[in-house]
Order: sequence, then structure tokens, then C-alpha cells
Amino acid sequence: MTGSLPDSVQRRIDIAAAIGYGICGVAVLSLQPLAFGPLVEAGRLSESNLGAIAGLETAGLALASALLPGWISGMNIRPKLALLAVVVLVCNLLTPYVGYSSGLWLTRLICGFAEGGVLAGAFVVLFHSGKPDRMNALFLAVSNTVIAFISYMVPTVILPEFGTSGPFSVMAGLALLGFLAVIAIGHKSEPMPAPASTWRSWPLATWLVLAGIVSQNAGVVSGWVFLESTARAAGLGAQPLALSASLGILAQVGGALAVALIGYRLPSGKTLVIGGTVLALAILWLGHPTSAVTFILPNVVMGACWLAMLPLSIKLVCEIERKHHALYLTAAAQLLGMSLGPLISSLFVSSDTVKPAYWVGLTLAMLAVGAFAFAAISPDRVRRIL
Repeated sequence: MTGSLPDSVQRRIDIAAAIGYGICGVAVLSLQPLAFGPLVEAGRLSESNLGAIAGLETAGLALASALLPGWISGMNIRPKLALLAVVVLVCNLLTPYVGYSSGLWLTRLICGFAEGGVLAGAFVVLFHSGKPDRMNALFLAVSNTVIAFISYMVPTVILPEFGTSGPFSVMAGLALLGFLAVIAIGHKSEPMPAPASTWRSWPLATWLVLAGIVSQNAGVVSGWVFLESTARAAGLGAQPLALSASLGILAQVGGALAVALIGYRLPSGKTLVIGGTVLALAILWLGHPTSAVTFILPNVVMGACWLAMLPLSIKLVCEIERKHHALYLTAAAQLLGMSLGPLISSLFVSSDTVKPAYWVGLTLAMLAVGAFAFAAISPDRVRRIL
């Protein structure tokens, strides 16, 4: 540990290193349609299997982010974080070369589990370094700035130059940078304050917020994972796809950054209801493009609302659940939603059209609005904020 540094300096280093480390855990969530879409064109995946394998990997992410914080926190945090980054690196290097069927599925499941561990490790450090809602917003803003640049480069430069292995090599490179970031972490971790038995005493409103987080993320990703297929069906080229993906992620950055700087002062309940409704309509709009503009613009609106809502949902959890034990399940709830979305939408899409995925997204996002609304007016939350 670098305990000789002043606490304030080490805290800033911890935050920067944890953000850099966590990027290799979340990059795949934005790069899935760009990385797996070419595998469909190459004949290694069908349209329905694209959603299923993306959902399986994200399910591994969700499971690990829920189970591993307690293991990561405590002694020997650096070796644990380093090991997880190495697993992500190796799995991404292997993906282009393993066979279809069991080889590809198993590799991505293992990779997803390691990516979830990376995300859990980043949040262990960040949540001990400042206010959870602001730390979450800061992480989302910085990580997505990096991913936005990569999302533009993948279809315009990396895929034409390096083929289907290119996106996975990029994610392996991010894992290598995450491995190096571990060196800078001097965080003195504490035991996770979330014993397994405490969930029995959580107010109903806590479960409503967690359900809302699951449903909202499922709604967004159920359409997002078919972004490449939607552009292809509409006759749009690589440039509109690259712009839609990268500008959508930059809008996510803007939404998260706005919350980190000033938006965290907004009333969480009302903002989640209004912003969530706009998000739901943007999801549906994204699936019915008539031009490059109508393909790019809804993705920008969706991105801005989506990442602005996530820190505010964490704020709502903190307003309801006094001891904040549920806080460490919010990342798992986000990822569970991201895994369920593609799995659900894959049941409705076909080789002819992927538009049903966006109707699924609208429905799930509106269910989230209802969950947040009921949680916001619950007696447990009202008593805490009065």
C-alpha cells in the first residue's frame, strides 16, 4: 500500500485508478453490438443467438458483481483485482479463435464473470472514497468517454483493418491497462457492511427501486444490442452506425457528468419518473429509423437519460434504506437488467426484423417508471426526507 501519501492525495489516486480499472469491466456492455454483430455476418452467430450470448455474458457480470464484493474487500485486494483483469484479458484474446457452440459460450460466460468482479472491485474502492451516487456518476462519465471514442473507431477503423478479432483485441488491451491500474490503488479496504441476513429487514420500497433498476436497464439493452442489425435493416452504412454508437455514449457521459456536478441535488423520485418516461419513448424511436438523423438522435436522447437515471436511482436507495446495505446490489441489479433485456428480446426477433426488441424495451422501461414512482411515495422514503 502507498500509506505514506497524504490521505487526500491517496483518495484521489484511488478514485482515478479505480475508474481506470473498472473500464475493462464495463466496456463490453457498450461494445457488444459492435463486437458480436460482425460474428453474425461471418456466420458464427444467428440473430437470436446474438441476444442470447450477450445476455449470458452480462448475466455472469451481474452474478459476480453481487457475489464478489465481500471476497474482494479485505486482505490482498491488489492480487485479487489483478487476477480478475488477467482473466478478462485472456478470454478476449481467445474469443476469436474458439469454436462456435460450447467454446464461444463458455469463454464469454467466464469473461462476463471476471468482468463483474472487475466492476465490483472498482466499486469497492469508489464507494469507500466518497458519496456513492456522485462516485457512480463520475465513474459512468469518465468510463463512457473512453468507450465512446472506441465505439467510433471499431466500425470505421478496427473492423476494416483487423476483422472480427479487432474488437476483442481492443477489450483485451483495456484489461491490460486495468491490470496496470491496480498498481496505483492504495485503498485500505474495509469489510463490506452488508451481511446476507439484512435483506429480510429492507423496506418494500427498496425492492421496488432494485426492480426498477433491473427493468429500466433491461429495456435499454434489449434494443441497444440490436443496434448494428437495425442500421443494416434500414440500409444505413458504417458511418451512421459509428456516429450513433459514439454520440449515444457521449450523451451517456453528458447525462452522468451532469448528475455528478449538479444533478445529484434534483429530487430523485420526480426526476426518475419524468426522465424514465422520456427514456422509454426514445427506446421505441430508436428502433424505427427512417434516415441517419432519426437513427442517431434517439440514441443520443436515450443515452443522456439512461446514465443520468442510474446515479439518481442509487440516491433513491440511500433515501429509503437507512444502513445502505442494498447499495452494493445496485450494480448487480443494473447488470441483471442488461442480461435479461437481450434474453427477453431474443424471443421476439427474427431474421426478418428486430423491431419487436424495441417494443419490449418500451414496455420494460415503463414498468421501471411505475416501480420508481411507488418507491418515491412510500412511507419509508417520505419519513427519511422530511
